[in-house]
Amino acid sequence: MSIFRELKRRNVFRVGLAYAVAAWVLLQIFDVIGDILELPAWGGKLILAMLIVGFFMALFFAWAFELTPEGIKREAEVDRSQSITPHTGRKLNAAILVLMAVAIAYLLFDKFYLAPRLADDRAEDIATAAPAVPAPAAESAAPDPVSRQSIAVLPFDNRSRLEEDEFFVAGIHDDLLTNLARIGSLKVISRTSVNQYKDTEKTIPQIAGELGVATVMEGAVQRSGATVRINVQLIDAQTDEHLWAEIFDRELTADNLFAIQSEISAEIAKALEATLSPEEQQRLSEQPTENLAAYNAYLRGRQLLARRTSQDVDRAGEEFQRAVELDPDFALAWVGVAESANHRVSYSNLDVSEGLRLREEATRRALELNDQLGEAHLNQATILNYYGRAEEADAAYRRALELSPGYATAYMWYAGALRDYPQRLRESVELGLQAVELDPLSSIARVSLADSYRALGQYGEAEAELQRLLELDPGFAPAYSAMGELMYVTGRFPEEVGWRKRGLELDPGRVGEMMALPITYLELGHDQGLAELRERMDDAGGQSFYIGFIDVLSNLFAGNDAGAREALQWLTPRLQGNPTFAVIAAQVFSVLGDYPAARAALLSAEPGLLDPASWPAFIQVYKDQACMAGWVLMRTGDEQSGQGLLTQGVEYLDGTLPQYIEDPYRYSAAPCHIALGSREPALAALEASFAHGRYGAWQLLRRWPLFEPLWGDPRFEAALQQAEQAAAQQREEVIRAEAAGTARL
Repeated sequence: MSIFRELKRRNVFRVGLAYAVAAWVLLQIFDVIGDILELPAWGGKLILAMLIVGFFMALFFAWAFELTPEGIKREAEVDRSQSITPHTGRKLNAAILVLMAVAIAYLLFDKFYLAPRLADDRAEDIATAAPAVPAPAAESAAPDPVSRQSIAVLPFDNRSRLEEDEFFVAGIHDDLLTNLARIGSLKVISRTSVNQYKDTEKTIPQIAGELGVATVMEGAVQRSGATVRINVQLIDAQTDEHLWAEIFDRELTADNLFAIQSEISAEIAKALEATLSPEEQQRLSEQPTENLAAYNAYLRGRQLLARRTSQDVDRAGEEFQRAVELDPDFALAWVGVAESANHRVSYSNLDVSEGLRLREEATRRALELNDQLGEAHLNQATILNYYGRAEEADAAYRRALELSPGYATAYMWYAGALRDYPQRLRESVELGLQAVELDPLSSIARVSLADSYRALGQYGEAEAELQRLLELDPGFAPAYSAMGELMYVTGRFPEEVGWRKRGLELDPGRVGEMMALPITYLELGHDQGLAELRERMDDAGGQSFYIGFIDVLSNLFAGNDAGAREALQWLTPRLQGNPTFAVIAAQVFSVLGDYPAARAALLSAEPGLLDPASWPAFIQVYKDQACMAGWVLMRTGDEQSGQGLLTQGVEYLDGTLPQYIEDPYRYSAAPCHIALGSREPALAALEASFAHGRYGAWQLLRRWPLFEPLWGDPRFEAALQQAEQAAAQQREEVIRAEAAGTARL
């Protein structure tokens, strides 16, 4: 007799099947009860382990024992002619049918009744695990009408309660938001703001009111082995009623995850009566990758990148790199490689040339794979902006917004790019406000808006925005950096040092932020502070280009011309092709009296500088160096071009610029007046700047040949003495604060 026939005769197969169905029903019931009673995550694992052990025990007993009219006996003790296994088998068949009917009934009950009710109960009863988030200050004013086509997707609940699933659940939520942001007719609140409501006890109407939306979506994700369950419900914030709800039980594959996200996005658009263009429909149905491991790495990278600390952006870069190694055709992962490289330059210590190489390669690859990704065009815009290709960069920014109209980051980055153009500063503020509308509780969005206010000269608005932010998010390091920059621009150096050091305490690895303090120390003559910070930059940054900049400036201030040249020579290959660096290098060469080198640097930044048609754009971008550029042209034989550039520089700085910014002393035309031989206007402009605390690198004026015509002039010497006294006073304030521990690292 074959083993198969014997297993069948002894009802082993029937017992196994009955046990498996019963165990599945039991697990589903435990899942619901465990969620209601908030049982620990190990409870589910324990039940599963017990059921697995029980399964093999049931099979063993079915093989070794038999049910008889006299009770349970060992199979070997039962006479085959008296065996009732066929009768027992029929009973087992009936039991299996009953259990399967129960399982099917439970599935229907769970899908259409239980899950939506449990979601409602969670929304009403869940205990808060985070402090309530205050509503943005702007909402104290009369609110604008809320668009019906607006939505906030709250963070999804991790129903498995396993810590390792947190990245996965948060990533699914983030990806859904990215999908929705591609629908032009929807206002979608970005992830940073909705994440503030994770585990909140606030009601749906309260949340909707604070975020300015008409609808709210809740959801939960449960990953269990090779399956995933996602349940979502769309709620009308005004009536608190469900507009749509669905439960997705699928095999855990990349195909199924993207299909679920596309279906949810389409249903939301349908429920909110949002019109989808054919292009948007196509983008929603795209599948970024078929590799689940690559997708998981990408999700981890997105979550890490959002934290904006030096360590996390480095880890994000590693995750994105892992994703593209697993799936080289994963376009969104290539975008992640580019974005993380960009942030690693400013937040960590990635060399700028290596960061640029990574960004260019990754962005090119992403666009080759999918040129309909707004995120890829946004990264392309930042690269073009780096090279000074303003018109191409502007087109790329606009394309990014066209493809992802709900992507708050695109508005922020575009706003940042426009800060170089005074006539577009108000547009920069408007873009910043749009980013905040899409992501009202995003700390980085509010820092970006404050930066635009500062560039516009609206210092009160900038400071108020940052103060509000620090009340909401006191642990956000970039806010302290932004406040420090505002103090620097307004000449409040002791306050600047305090703000910047507090930011560095929160995120000690930000080498880029360390660069700002040495400039202040140089201007104040705080040699000890400079030496200590320079040592710390070495420890944190290694070969960072920021360190090269500080070496150039410190040698220049100390009168060590050879040291300044050496540092500039080390820095040049690391910033090759960057026009801003080339213009700064030209200024350094002009202080050193090396006019041919200064001219070469200027022409590398703007090859058409001898063409008057290029001057307006050059002057508005390089407001602080335009006068130097005209003077260098004059000193290298282009007298007419130099004078023309200087004349336009005076007209712009004294006449046009004050129409666009609200701080008339932020930029000075004094160098232009000196180069043109206009002594009185030069002295008046210098005195006005100094009177308003705009001293800048005043020490260099004693050795910069451009200012030689004023050397020895009583008014010039008095102005420099005023600057020296102010620097000494503020230096002492900084030293006292550092000694008292109120300004410390």
